[in-house]
Amino acid sequence: MTEITAATNNLITTLQAEIQGDVLADEYSLGLYATDASVYQIRPQAVVLPKNTEDVKVALREARKHNITILPRGGGTSLAGQTTGNSLVLDFSKYMNQVLEVNEEERWVRVQPGLVRDVLNEHLKPYRLHFAPDPATSSRANVGGMVGNNSSGTKSILYGKTVDHVLEAQVLLADGTELDLKELNPEEYQHKIAQGDREGEIYQRFQEVVEGNKKEIEQRFPKVMRRVGGYNLDEFIRTDHWNLSKLVCGSEGTLATTLELKLNLEPLPTFKSVCVVHFATVLEAIQAVEPMLRYTPAAVEILDSTVVELSRSNLTTQRSCHFIERHPAAILIVEFYGDDAQEVLERPQRMIEELKQLSMGYAYPLFPEGKDYNDVWLIRKKGLGLMLGIKGNKKPLPFIEDAGIPTSVLPEYIDRVLKICKKHQTEVAMYAHASVGVIHVRPILDLRLNEDIERFQKIADETFALVQHYGGSWSGEHGDGLVRSAYNEEFFGTKLYQAFREVKQLFDPENRMNPGKIVDAQPITENLRYGASYQDKSFPTEYQYREDESFENAVHMCTGVGECRKILGGTMCPSFKATRDEEHSTRGRANALRLAMSGQLNGGGITSHRLREVLDLCLSCKACKSECPSNVDMAKLKSEVSQQYYNEHRASIRDNMIRLSSDVARKFSGWPAKLVNKIQRSSWFRGRLEKIAGFDPRRILPEMASETFAQWLSKNAQPPKPGSPQVALFADTYLNYHEPQVGIAAYELLTACGYEVLLAETGCCQRPKISHGFLREAKQEGGKTIKNLDTYLANDIPVVVCEPSCASALNDDLPDLIEDEALAQRLQNGVQMIDQFLFREQAAGKIDVEFTTSSSEVLIHGHCHQKALYGTQAMKNLLETVPDLRVSEVDSGCCGMAGSFGYEKEHYELSEKIGSSVLFPAVKNADSATQIVACGFSCRHQLKHFTDRKAKHWVETIQVKKKVT
Repeated sequence: MTEITAATNNLITTLQAEIQGDVLADEYSLGLYATDASVYQIRPQAVVLPKNTEDVKVALREARKHNITILPRGGGTSLAGQTTGNSLVLDFSKYMNQVLEVNEEERWVRVQPGLVRDVLNEHLKPYRLHFAPDPATSSRANVGGMVGNNSSGTKSILYGKTVDHVLEAQVLLADGTELDLKELNPEEYQHKIAQGDREGEIYQRFQEVVEGNKKEIEQRFPKVMRRVGGYNLDEFIRTDHWNLSKLVCGSEGTLATTLELKLNLEPLPTFKSVCVVHFATVLEAIQAVEPMLRYTPAAVEILDSTVVELSRSNLTTQRSCHFIERHPAAILIVEFYGDDAQEVLERPQRMIEELKQLSMGYAYPLFPEGKDYNDVWLIRKKGLGLMLGIKGNKKPLPFIEDAGIPTSVLPEYIDRVLKICKKHQTEVAMYAHASVGVIHVRPILDLRLNEDIERFQKIADETFALVQHYGGSWSGEHGDGLVRSAYNEEFFGTKLYQAFREVKQLFDPENRMNPGKIVDAQPITENLRYGASYQDKSFPTEYQYREDESFENAVHMCTGVGECRKILGGTMCPSFKATRDEEHSTRGRANALRLAMSGQLNGGGITSHRLREVLDLCLSCKACKSECPSNVDMAKLKSEVSQQYYNEHRASIRDNMIRLSSDVARKFSGWPAKLVNKIQRSSWFRGRLEKIAGFDPRRILPEMASETFAQWLSKNAQPPKPGSPQVALFADTYLNYHEPQVGIAAYELLTACGYEVLLAETGCCQRPKISHGFLREAKQEGGKTIKNLDTYLANDIPVVVCEPSCASALNDDLPDLIEDEALAQRLQNGVQMIDQFLFREQAAGKIDVEFTTSSSEVLIHGHCHQKALYGTQAMKNLLETVPDLRVSEVDSGCCGMAGSFGYEKEHYELSEKIGSSVLFPAVKNADSATQIVACGFSCRHQLKHFTDRKAKHWVETIQVKKKVT
């Protein structure tokens, strides 16, 4: 890591005194901002999260005073390294993310640069308008970053690039000059020049640059729509109405810092459809693009077999892969927009008929807008991250992937690129925008190997020559950054490259704005995140890491695409959604782990207190295990690191109390329960618990049951009918010692379905120990539980579980802790959530009953582990068989309780904030007659505490309807 200079220290001191937002300067924070989604890593000098425009002005003023460069940044999803640099980073995503004004009639919006694109479009939905550019990272890409990068996305054939939608930009130059950039007619432009000030000089000299290079611009800029390399000088040669916001667009923060943007809006399409054409070979798919374009699609996207097969294995996307037939070498996703519902289906149907006549493709499923349509686009949106999630040291890397090629020669170009990679013994994966000639070909390399670094350079050089040969653009949408800027002089020619330098000098004469991008760049093999000298410091682990092969590989699965930074929908990542801090995203935690285990934090290794702080707000929700395209399981990694921490540091009283919570429940349920519950409710007890263990006194610990479920069952179990199939009901801590009514309802439901219910009172699933990092003890004690459970599993008796966190412990965590692989496999296959078990049994025709409920409407909140590993669809499907029952699910993430997290004093407010974003309002707004369903024990307690609504487990809401004889 780079040493912090005296100038930087002085800068940080000043900023901390004057900035209203956040100033980050510690080793870990700087490490987290050293990377983006590219192959590069450069540590910044400091990081500012400005709260307002005044903060930005202060930051730029002080940076200039201390001779430190500036790097504006949003979501940090750059694939070319634009947002890495040894500068003062300005992260706009936390605070400067507001919609400032919407003009519905004139169809424009004014926004701050840190606003996420999908959040903007959610805000615009009531107006039936949208900001049209849609990169795959739209769920977390900031609008300012999209402008800086000139992003486009899947619909560019219809809507073009971001530059086509930028109307105005309010920017700040490194010297403090403020500019309001907008379209000017010739008279207005000359008036600007006549001002004679800094602004006038910029307008005058920029006009001279363009006019002096007009012929060169016309000749050298690529004649393809998807071109974002260099500066957008070609925007000024075919019009006399100049708009310098078009120049800032695509400038990658090298000219100015954006403060506000005015953007054009497009009407939302009235009707949509999508056709998924399957191909036996990749080249056949590419050859089919040209005939498809005659039917005016809104998008034509290609996914190769690598992405298709990864989609089928990913926990989130595998549920949406039903439309994929057999094993295609590639699929083309062809989308259509229209104003007529029938026409938007007829047009693709005509396309399908022509493709059949041309013998192109072998399957052509067609879907109107709806669930199937959404499933198709989910696979496409996840494609990038899925591809990066390939197991092993070699990863599909972004460096030649961004070329934009004329579609008429696209098949030939791709064929030759594949041959180049084959010549260098390199496999590839590919996806993206076939409709506009931008197919992202990603060579699969390991940049920790010298030979692969050499391949990296050679493949780039040879592919660059091909792009020039075919008249394409070297950068189609991902920008120049560190990976392509070094080619700009050769690509555009020395004269035009000098014009780029003049533009840079004009706006930024001291080279303070994100230097080394677009012009005067480093060689592409410098400042690699990895490199031949990179080395991890391994250590003995408790988990087996059978799937990832090692702890280190599990950490390296994070590639920086930032899916964990999304704000809307899904469960991942609850603490980031609440705090908007990079440190509290899954990506931030993974980067911290990578830096710690590779010794890049000046002694701050795996067992450091600071790393424990970084991991503290990980709620172990497991959402990243499924929602992260690379399936990074941060809950598992946190548990492993916590165990390593305990190896060197003493566990706290609170950690030990949670570790022993199952033993406490067993000891104090039954006859002592009434006294224990009375004590737990007392203010004296809660005050003492706060002082001793740091539990928040506003919380009351879960009540103990006066009669356990096992005790109830011993008195009330009914003799089974002869020949009844057996099922084992796992007696988890919660239903046995705290809420036996859940166990009773589960028993009665299973019995009514015709099963002989065996009580699997086999011991604790070890969830508290696992989540809090007591892995050695969990492995030892869990081994006993597993051995007892195996008496059922080995006899093919399914084990059903009511509590999602217990189910995940039994068939996700414990199987990877134990050494017996065969037993681990039996656990994974034999332990099921109760709703999944019943749904599968019904679907297989093994039970023939009708379900009923006492409610007319049910509102479901899915437990995090349930949604991540099992889904809630089985539960909903069974409820939906009840006539006239309205079933809905809150599109919420974590409730905020997360086991003991919400009880901990320092986390109480955050726990409330997490639940308040979506879940609590939805529950409070539900009709009083609506039954709230939450399968998680912690979720039910959180809802009661903050909404005063009593939620029930699913099994408490559904019964078997008695047949009338």
